Formats: sequence, C-alpha cells, structure tokens
Amino acid sequence: MTDVKNIQSAVEFKRHKPKILKGNFAAAEAAKLAKAGFIPAYPITPQTTIVEELSRKVATGEMDATYVNMDSEHSVFAAAMGAAMAGERVFTATSGQGLFYAHEVLHAISHFRLPMVVCNVGRPSIPWNIWADQSDSLAQRDTGWIQIYTETSQEVLDTIIQGYIITEELDIPVMVVLDAFYLSHTSENVWVPEQELVDEFLPPKKKKGVEIDGYHPKAIGGLVPPEDYETFEYAWWKDALKVEDLVNEVGKKFGEKFGRSYGAIETVNISKDTKIVFVTTSTITTTVRGILDNHPEVGILKIRLLKPFPKKTVLEALKVLPDDAIIAPIERNFLGGKEGALMQEMKRALYGERYFKMYDIYAGMGGKDVSPTTIEKMIRKLNDNPDEIIWIDFE
Repeated sequence: MTDVKNIQSAVEFKRHKPKILKGNFAAAEAAKLAKAGFIPAYPITPQTTIVEELSRKVATGEMDATYVNMDSEHSVFAAAMGAAMAGERVFTATSGQGLFYAHEVLHAISHFRLPMVVCNVGRPSIPWNIWADQSDSLAQRDTGWIQIYTETSQEVLDTIIQGYIITEELDIPVMVVLDAFYLSHTSENVWVPEQELVDEFLPPKKKKGVEIDGYHPKAIGGLVPPEDYETFEYAWWKDALKVEDLVNEVGKKFGEKFGRSYGAIETVNISKDTKIVFVTTSTITTTVRGILDNHPEVGILKIRLLKPFPKKTVLEALKVLPDDAIIAPIERNFLGGKEGALMQEMKRALYGERYFKMYDIYAGMGGKDVSPTTIEKMIRKLNDNPDEIIWIDFE
C-alpha cells in the first residue's frame, strides 16, 4: 500500500489522495473511512489481508473501533449480529467456506433486519480451490442480503461507503463481492477521499429505538406464531422493492459528491446496432471492455446489483436493442444445475417482456484466466449456431 504523487488519470478528484491499493486494502480503507465501530474477524484466504490490515489500523490508533478475533466464521457473523443489535456500525470480511459456514447466521441477520456491510472475496468450495469464483456468494442469493459485485479496487472502496447508506436506510444487510486475486491481490490506482468528504456523505449511524439497551431490557428473537410471521415478511418485501431505486439514487449522489457515479448496472456500447450483449460481473467485465474497439457489434451489460436483481433498470437498458440481438451471460459460477446464476436472473427479468436468443457461457471458474483471446472465442462461437449452454474451454 503506497502513496504516489502522480497517478495518470483522465480526472483528478478534488479532496482525494492518490494511492496504489490492492482490492483487499481498498476494502479495509473503506471500512475505516466509513467509521465502522465493530469488526469481528477470522482469517481465510484470500480475504485475510482485509482483516489483518484492519487489525493494524485499530492497534496503531489509526482507526477507532473494537476489533475481536473470533474462533470461526460462524462466530464472526454471530458477533456481528449482536453488535448490530446494539446499534454499532459493523464491518467484516470472509470468503468461500467461511461464507458457507456462516449461512445459518446470514439468514438470522437479514430476518432480524440488521444493517451492516460485509466484504466477500469470491472463491469456490470443492474441489478445494482458493482462486476467483462467485459460487460462494451466489449460493447465498436467498438469504435476504443485498449483493453488489465490484470490478476495480476503486469500485470496492466506493461501494462499501455507499453500502452503509443503503443498509442503514433499509435495515437490510449488504454484501460487497470482489474476485479473488484478480482484484483482491492486484495493485491498482485508487483515489482515496478525505475523511471529511466521506463524513459529509455518510453521517454517523443513528439509533432507531429498537437497539439493545441494558437500562431498558427487551426480548429479541422470540418465537413468532403463524398469524404474525407474515407481517414481518411483508414489511421486509416492501423494503426489498426499494433496493434497486435506492442503489441508483445513492450511486448518483455519490457521483455528485465524489466525481464517480454508479448504478445498479453499467452499460457499454448498447444501441440499435448491437448484435451481442455480454452480461458480466466483476473483473471479467474489464477484459470484455478491452476487445470492444475491434468489435463494435458487441456491448456489455455489467451487473453491479445482483440481488435483488435490478429488473427495471435492465429492461430500460435493453429496450434499444434490435430483436435479433443475442444475450450472453458469462458465468464464473457453477451452482449444480443447467444454468449459471446470471442466466437464471436474466431469464426471470425478461420473461413476459421481450424475447432474445440467450446463450449461457461458463468461463473462468476456479480462477481460470479469461483472456481477450477467450472473449474472441466466445464471439466466434455465438456467431456459429451454438448450443444453449457453452463451456467455452471444453469446445
């Protein structure tokens, strides 16, 4: 993690400091800037350097927070749940088997409507592997967490800060996901905002009167009878419907304040002349960007907000496409079925709206490199009467 005096950039952001940061260090820096007050931690590759850096920041007084080493990822999320119940601003990080192990507590945190931001560095499970894959986080789609996927170290830092606005307004937890090694351990130019600038955007966490209070004891988590249970779920559903618009709104306001705007999705080169749209998340997006100069017929639909899936924003982005355009999700996940998660979500979003030919492409799982040559191979395959499901490296 090194300060640099001169970073080549099209824009110099006021009230920022240029640094060279790996994705994991950008996540730790964001947690500090957001003034997270409680950090339960357990190391697991490849997220370990996030909690190590936060430990250093707390130990040296650089960050005013309570840092606790726990005995497992299940305990990490249990401690995070308790701290959030007490009204603390909580941050932690995990990966792979750690996230799987915490699955039970993920449900509890979201159903208790506890605000927090967690960073997951995506890696698979079995066969044992520590490299880039999104199967761990995508396996948690039904736990009730908001999931946002990031492409760069800058986006990691910016998204975590935005995540606290979103989670504390809706009381739904936020998971920020980055790819193992391609992002977590790769150094990039990052503009780090001044603390005062972040404070102007993200105010201190406000108490809502439902927090644990030792002077006024209350019971939390008691048995809910059938006649009352649906009341909780209905209230949660109504707030979940607000996520897409809020992510777009917060991303726009962030841009007005910091000079970098975000949304639930990002589109590149999608127009009436586009023939192929690759649906991407995270770092594969960067590779696809690199071939567009040679392929003006190709566009990108980058999904940042994957859960809840931003159907309205996606439909608006695709309405300019011709009817013969091809939609091709690139899947860095295998969930045990025919299709990957992006294909499933895109089919649900488009059902009853518009019909496009859709082909699902498995590529890059377990950290296998997806190079520009691989993207070129995808384009050739899509133009040659492909099967509905394509394993690009086994063709």
